[in-house]
Parts: sequence; structure tokens; C-alpha cells
Amino acid sequence: MINKDLKIKGLMMGTHETAWDLKVLLYKNATSVRRDKVMKRIDNGDFGNRLPERATLVMKLYDMLMGLLISGSSHRTIKTYLEQVWKFFAAIDKNNLPCTEEEIVSSFKIWTEYLLARVNQKKDLSHFTAYKTASIIANIIAKTLSLPGSKPGHSLMLNTRLSRPNKNKPVLGTQADKQNLANTFQFGRILTAICHSLDLATVRGPVPIKIKLSEEKVITIAGNLKDPDLDVSTIENPAVRRTAILKRQALPDDVSLFEVNKRSNILNLRIEAELLIFLAQTGMNLAQAVLLKSEDYRWQTNGEDYDVFRVYKGRRQGESIFSCYNTYREHLQNYLKWLNDTGFKSLDDRLFPLLSRGMVRSTASKTTLSSVKNLFKKNELTFINPSELRNTRVNWLIRHTDDISLTASQMGHTADVLVRDYLRPHHQRATSEIISFHNDYDPSLAAPGPGVCVGKSHPQSISQASKDAPVPDCISPEGCIFCTHHKDIMSYDYCWKLASHLRIKKIELGEYKPSNKNYTHPACLVIDRLNLKLEAIAKSSSIRDQWVINARDSIRAGNYHPQWSGFINLLEEMK
Repeated sequence: MINKDLKIKGLMMGTHETAWDLKVLLYKNATSVRRDKVMKRIDNGDFGNRLPERATLVMKLYDMLMGLLISGSSHRTIKTYLEQVWKFFAAIDKNNLPCTEEEIVSSFKIWTEYLLARVNQKKDLSHFTAYKTASIIANIIAKTLSLPGSKPGHSLMLNTRLSRPNKNKPVLGTQADKQNLANTFQFGRILTAICHSLDLATVRGPVPIKIKLSEEKVITIAGNLKDPDLDVSTIENPAVRRTAILKRQALPDDVSLFEVNKRSNILNLRIEAELLIFLAQTGMNLAQAVLLKSEDYRWQTNGEDYDVFRVYKGRRQGESIFSCYNTYREHLQNYLKWLNDTGFKSLDDRLFPLLSRGMVRSTASKTTLSSVKNLFKKNELTFINPSELRNTRVNWLIRHTDDISLTASQMGHTADVLVRDYLRPHHQRATSEIISFHNDYDPSLAAPGPGVCVGKSHPQSISQASKDAPVPDCISPEGCIFCTHHKDIMSYDYCWKLASHLRIKKIELGEYKPSNKNYTHPACLVIDRLNLKLEAIAKSSSIRDQWVINARDSIRAGNYHPQWSGFINLLEEMK
């Protein structure tokens, strides 16, 4: 079994990539050597004999990865798994940990302790990176060993001290948000300037290329020049000077743009800039965008946007592949024309055909955007990565549409995913939502009597009110307690106010001399209503019952609420 072929077959590879061979895992310290050189060193015996105790684990790992590949899993995901396995085995060998089917889980737990030490002590690894790396390995081990449970990888992580980092999202203040958008807009202006400057004549013309961003800022695109600022007239050696001059001249008409090391850096810079603009305009993921084909497109208006369809052999029917703002259409069509004029369209059918200096890259290879990143770093400009562009687009759309469902639909996500992974708390938006909520659902106002009013000065009598009860008019405190918009406040202070109000009405009723018509004094109805409110509050909980008891005791002791004490003392003096 140990002689079984352990090469991963069927994985998309570039012309200069080395196949993944799990045979390397059977030799101690072999994963620390470059894959394109390790097999030769294994054959030379540099890593000693195979470790037979690893055979069962490695073969199960091989079967698991081949199963993922055959079942249609992403080639990029499988490559990520392989990269992490290589790093994990390198750490296992470095720390002399056992690597067998029976002991790999224990070794994994010990390895997570090394990661924690790097996070907390050495501080050369972020908590998020450590957790993400360990989670990938936990999932690989769980699938390899067929561990039980619905989420065995997650269960394995729960048995370690490496916990998921808190996902506290930073709140964007006014200045932070403005700065974020300002950087994004500036980033877009620079990318647009690069795209407009690198037309066919310029990329075939003399180098270095100067692009003026502003009156103070000019960036230099060196191409394949090592010293773009070199003054060739200062070179004394005639042969060296002649070579330097030739390297800086425009390409002759009979020389292809795609000759190795000629203008590949400049072409990639334009393509990467176009790719970043495309991501910002469409909201598409980088991994999806790099797989798009350069084809004939049909444009269909959708409000202020365009839906772009793939066209099949001139027929109108086609598949909708992305949406974009209407102003982007002209820019994209200019880029498609540039691809055709430079000859890219006949060489590569991708919409963003990045060159790799003679290598043919696998479609599963990662896109690093190195040309744009290096240019921005060299010129001390702020680079914004694709995920940040997408995040900014999401939050900008949410704030301008105020519709999470609509934004989620445009970005190709569910609302839950959008809120969990993209939405950033923003204090201005939060303030606006709080104000809107209170205006729409609880627009409380100061009432003439105890409690608050939610009726926006539109008084309305309660249905069970007697015809002799005070009429709500937003003026008298007695009318308030018979209004449908009056709301109680659950507090001791409110109970004290009601009890003090009740005392006023009792004094007022005590001065009343009834007539022979047996007329019911309105104060009686007010007293009944106030007692009803106090009883209802007392019955709602034991704590509130104590509030009511204390309020009534305060009144009997002559301790009235300040809102009514002046009136009560005056009425008592007038007796």
C-alpha cells in the first residue's frame, strides 16, 4: 500500500506548476522544500526512508481529496487545502509531533497551542489568521478520518483553546466614513487615469511612461527597465549606452507586444486596473470576474443600470452575466476595443487575460494584482483590495437605498449574509433610524397631566368614558387620562404624580355642595380613573405594587409630588 501512486490527478495546473504528490508527506521535513525540487532530493535520499506509520493517514487524506475533486469541488479550494496540509506537516516535523491516524488529532491540538503562542506572545500572527488556518486543518482532519457529527471540524476546534475571534465591527464615525469614501474615489480616479493613459500607442511607445495624476503627482511606469530614471547620456560605455537606448525605444511594428519580458508588466497593469474598476462597478467577486470570457455583449437597460447578457452566435437570447451602472458601458466597450487592437482577443479569450511571462496559468490560480499593488506602494498611494471595494459598495448602496433586501439582490447575497459579513455600523445611519422609529411608532410628547402623549395633538376620548367625563383637549390634565393617546410610565415617580393628582381631586370634591339633581361631579370620574390606573400598576408586579403603596403613604404623610404640591398646599389653605 505504501507504493501506491499518491499524485493528485485531474487538478487544473499551469504549464509551469508542479503536480501535488502526497508521497512527500511520507518523508520527514520534505514539505519544507520547494515542490519542484523535493522529489529529486527524496530520490537522493536526503530525507531518509519513508515513515510507514504515516501511510494509512496519508492514503486516507489522498482518498478524501480525490473524492472532493471527483465530486466537483472547487479546484481552488482543493489547492488551498493542499497548501495548508503542506504547512501543517512542516510544523509537525519541525516540532517532532507524532503523525499517525491515531495521534493526528492530539498533534493538531498541540499545534494550535503553537499558534496561540504566536498570537499572544510573539504577536507575529493575527488571531483571525490563526483561527482560519486551524479551522481549515480541522475540517481536513475531520473529513479524512470521517469523524462523526454534522460539523465535525467545528467540534474539533471546540476541543482546542483557539476560539473564534470576536467579530466586533468598528463603528464608522463621520470623518472615518468620509475618509473611506474619499480614498475609494481617489483610488478610482487613479485607476481610470492609468486605463486612459495606457492606450495601444502608449504601450507600444517609448518607456518609461509618465502618467500625470495631478499638478503635484506624476507616476512612472518602468516596464522592464531596472532604472527608469537613468540618464542614458551619462553612460560612458558605448555598447551599454546603445543597449539602454534600445530598451527605451518604442517597439518596432514587426515586434509583438507579447514577446517575453517586453511589455507584459505594462499590459498587466492596464488589465488589473480594468479588473478593479469592473469589480467596483458590478460588485462581482474577484474569483468570478477573472473567469469571464471576452465576448459580444448585449446591453439592456434596467432603470438607471444596464443588465449585460452573453450573446450566442448573434441571437438575441443569452445569459445575463452582470449588471453595471450606465456610465460604465462606454468605458468597458473602450476596454474591449483595446483588447482587440492589442491582439489579446486572438491570443486569450478571457475578459482579463493577465500575462505570466511565458507561463500559461491555471484558471484555479490566485489573482494577486501584483502590478497595481507594486505601483501604488512605490508611489505611496493607497491601495484598496477587491473585498474592501465590494464592502464599500455594499454599505454605500445600503445608505443610499435604505433597503437591505434590494442591496442584497444587487450583490448576489441573502439579506442575512449581507448584514453578517458586509454591513458596517454607522452612527449617522443609526441616529436616523432611531429618530425615524420614534417618529413612526412612538412619537411621545409632553402631556398636560402625568404620563406622556403619543397622539401628536389629536385628542380622542376612550370608548368606555362617561358622557360626563372631562373631554380630552391637550390642555387640562384631567382630560389627558381619558384620552386614547395617553400612556403610563412604569416608575415610582409616575405613581407619586397620580397619587398627588388624586389628592387634588379629593380636596376639590370635598368643597363641592351637591344639588338636588344628583349631578355627578367630574372629579368623581377623575378619582375613579386615577384609582383604576394605580390599581392596574400595582397588580402588574410586586415591585410596582410597592411603588403604589409608597406613593399613597407619601400623600398621607403630606409629602406631595413637586408638580402638584403648590396647588395642594394652596387648596388646603383655602379650606
